[in-house]
Amino acid sequence: MSRRVTTRDDIAAVIALYKANHELRDISAQTGVGLCVVQKLVKCYRELREDVLPAPLPKSGRPKLLSPRTLTVISCQVETNPAFTAREVRERNPRLLSQVSLSCVWHSLQYDLGFKSLRAPP
Repeated sequence: MSRRVTTRDDIAAVIALYKANHELRDISAQTGVGLCVVQKLVKCYRELREDVLPAPLPKSGRPKLLSPRTLTVISCQVETNPAFTAREVRERNPRLLSQVSLSCVWHSLQYDLGFKSLRAPP
């Protein structure tokens, strides 16, 4: 089973099926949410009042510094001029990238957006 983010709709579906007295394995199979996640959601639901849904589970890993919108802006600029360096991208967007390091901008260009470095052949 693959890892995926559990949304509010998933949580509501899990709780609705639990209220209808379905088994946890059946709930997991029907909703596509992992069995352990279903068990945690049901446990939180039991501890809370019955009319309150549990909050979505936090995402694992370190949060991203650049939002998808910022990555879209960077992508559009680099597509228009592929010769831009990470430093030039950062200097052209001071509002978006003032709090982000140059290596973070470079990493997002290389790995998140898939723009490889342009070097002249030797």
